[in-house]
Amino acid sequence: MKRVIIDWTYPMGMDNIVNHNRMDDIGLYYITRNFGGNVSDLYIGKTTYSYGSRLWHHYMNWLDDYRGTKQVRLGYIISPKNVSKENLRALINDAEETIIWLMRHSLIHNQKCMKDCYPKNRLYITNIGYRGNLPAEMCFSDEEWYGV
Repeated sequence: MKRVIIDWTYPMGMDNIVNHNRMDDIGLYYITRNFGGNVSDLYIGKTTYSYGSRLWHHYMNWLDDYRGTKQVRLGYIISPKNVSKENLRALINDAEETIIWLMRHSLIHNQKCMKDCYPKNRLYITNIGYRGNLPAEMCFSDEEWYGV
């Protein structure tokens, strides 16, 4: 089992994030909405090319389908450190699938990994920073991983 630490940024408004200085970075993102005083989890995603292009795609294609104020947190894998770009992309993919699977009952817009999910590596994820509704610790149970 691989241990991964993801540091989540402060939630930023979708209208403002496209101007953020980290839009060329890669990693995970977590979109929420506040409607009627209730915060709900809309989407967990990843990008291995740039936050800017991925978030712009969502902004143009489906975010307006949901009422309320939308915010996004950017998630950076800060541990393990000094991994190759290829290994970082693999960790991002596995982390996205793991988080979606474990949050599937609260995510409104995700479709991937909602009925079954098979990341290549079993991760033990620690979420730090402004993690919102994400649990501090996340991992597939033995039953989920081994199909017991």
